[in-house]
Amino acid sequence: MPKFSSRYNYDPRIPKQTILEDAPEALRIAYLNSILEPLTYTSDADNPEGRPLQIYLLSKQFCSLARTEIPEFPQHTSVWEDLKDLVKQGEWFNFYDFVEHVGKTLRVVQAGYGSNEWLQEFGFDTYKDRVNDILAEDRIGWRLDISSELVREIPKDLSAKMIATSAKLTGDFSPAREHYVKAQRYVSARPLDPENAIKEITSAVESVGRVFYPAADTLGEVAKEMRRDASWPSPLVSMIEKFYAYASSEPAVRHGAPVASRVGIADAEFCLHVGVALIRYLIEKHNSQKRNPTTNI
Repeated sequence: MPKFSSRYNYDPRIPKQTILEDAPEALRIAYLNSILEPLTYTSDADNPEGRPLQIYLLSKQFCSLARTEIPEFPQHTSVWEDLKDLVKQGEWFNFYDFVEHVGKTLRVVQAGYGSNEWLQEFGFDTYKDRVNDILAEDRIGWRLDISSELVREIPKDLSAKMIATSAKLTGDFSPAREHYVKAQRYVSARPLDPENAIKEITSAVESVGRVFYPAADTLGEVAKEMRRDASWPSPLVSMIEKFYAYASSEPAVRHGAPVASRVGIADAEFCLHVGVALIRYLIEKHNSQKRNPTTNI
């Protein structure tokens, strides 16, 4: 749970809105001092606890990720101070690259350790939990997943619903699953891609709809068949028509365009949520039809 000052908005450094494209200095300092430093060592002779990360190597790796030369550090500074300067002064996206890199390194290193005590102190799961705690406290919209990749935070209720929907895309609905998974990834994982997120969730709905009307080639044709059927609620069919029309007409989503895209992540999230609702509705109707084949849709 976030700390007191975060929960009740008392810390003026923490913004009211979720942060995505920034890594504030306070976040970097908290990461360096409370998470990274306890994992590091200077030399083997100075590491009786078996800490997993050598500081100078981390500096080289940070510069490698950022595609920069290692600077000439002042002679009076320590290797830890040098690393801190790199991380604090780097671009915000390089900071998040580094957070992922450290986690992936820990996943590799921990394979050589069998001690539960070591894993609890220095292992990846502990690192992931600590990173996610400070991200939540500082209203950062990223969360480190089990692969040590930062993905956008999704509210728990919605996340549970999306996972449940994914589990339903089996059997006749299996072809929709690939589109659905891509749509989720484009809206939550770096690099964010709202245009492709809209395209893929529309394709997922289209694939589910074609289970009902296999001769239809597009979601627009599926909607036309539903309109002719008359057993579908007319407002719902209108919703599907408008959903398809938006995805098809918006520049750079389903077709190439001579103008730049106007969609943002909020548009993609909205379409994803609508698509999830439509998919769940259509699957339930299909299952109901199979349970009661003599009833109308």
